[in-house]
Amino acid sequence: MDNFTPVKKMMTEKMIRLYCSECHGSPEPCDECKESLDRSFRHLDACRFKDKGWPCVSCQECCFKGKDYDDLMKLMTFAQKWMEENPDKAEQMRPPVPPNAP
Repeated sequence: MDNFTPVKKMMTEKMIRLYCSECHGSPEPCDECKESLDRSFRHLDACRFKDKGWPCVSCQECCFKGKDYDDLMKLMTFAQKWMEENPDKAEQMRPPVPPNAP
């Protein structure tokens, strides 16, 4: 049973919303960020290892390639730096524990 994809999707959406609000000044994701979110969701839905819960960046068969990978890494790096600079607000970026996680 896949307990990890909903959490990965939620965290990806949080990072994209944070990035867009901080960098593009938009409270809702702009068209470019929506496209990035949609592509990320398609990758996560198609992942053949999604029930394993592996982080995409450590997957040996990572399906995020090229621009999609670069976009995701840019978002993750931005979110990590933002959390380090804003520890009082970083709690909102914590992932929940998936139900029935091993």
